[in-house]
Amino acid sequence: MREYTRVDGRKVDDYLGPERSFDKAKIAALRAELDLAKTLASGSAKLRLFGYQRIERKPAAVLEVFFNRGLTRAGLTLVGSHAYGALLNELGVEAPGYRTQDLDVARAQALGIALGNDITLQELLTETGLAFVPVPGMPSHQPSASFKLPGAETLAVDLLVPGKDLGRVVPVKELGTHAQAIPLLDFLIKEPIESVVLSPNQVIPVKLPSPERFLLHKLFSSQSRRTDRDKVRKDLEQAALLAAVLEEDTPGILGDAFRRMPAIGKSPVKRGARAAAKILAGLHPEAEKALIKLAGK
Repeated sequence: MREYTRVDGRKVDDYLGPERSFDKAKIAALRAELDLAKTLASGSAKLRLFGYQRIERKPAAVLEVFFNRGLTRAGLTLVGSHAYGALLNELGVEAPGYRTQDLDVARAQALGIALGNDITLQELLTETGLAFVPVPGMPSHQPSASFKLPGAETLAVDLLVPGKDLGRVVPVKELGTHAQAIPLLDFLIKEPIESVVLSPNQVIPVKLPSPERFLLHKLFSSQSRRTDRDKVRKDLEQAALLAAVLEEDTPGILGDAFRRMPAIGKSPVKRGARAAAKILAGLHPEAEKALIKLAGK
């Protein structure tokens, strides 16, 4: 008997069959899997007590499917607020949590995967056991580039690809879907790092942007959506915190990453760096100085 909690919170008992129907090796393997699952769930719970960031079960179920289906190994990279939380864990930083269920995932080039039977991204999402539906495009004649749970559920999954025109919808053939274009996304997810995200009962491998590239892209983004003050503030606060951590751990890494950044992004990043430096004024002189230096380059 295997007992577990489904992604929707319901407890399930799976009857695998009488013990005599399995050989000893199979029974040992099943028990090892159960022991590992229990250990990971227990470890995730303990890490939360130490201030580690965790995501909720439903977005975790999506990342689980992406990993099990080979998309993570093929290069699909977690970005957005969940990536920020995972980076905090990677860097050993305890910081206020972020309130979002939305999952943003990105790919810079076609994913070399073999899903078979022309499986689409929406069909992959249904393997979570959740009923994702396409979000209507805007304007209405545009194809959907996002999927969400119906009704009042807030979880949405957005697929992102590099592109000069922010928000432009482009086809992603290997996943049978469309994605939104994001400027300098290829810079953001180049040379990703291997990491994990924690959920209440899982530890899921993911790819993340490097913290210095994430920081620079946040500075860039803060200057690309000035009409949304809340998002601008969030971008700058996340960049400022990461600058403080990186300047303590690896001084100079921010400047090195900036030099590798495409020229088109440097002016917005300089403006963002000046704004982020103001947040750090009197709080972290070294990081403030590093951002001011970046703004002057």
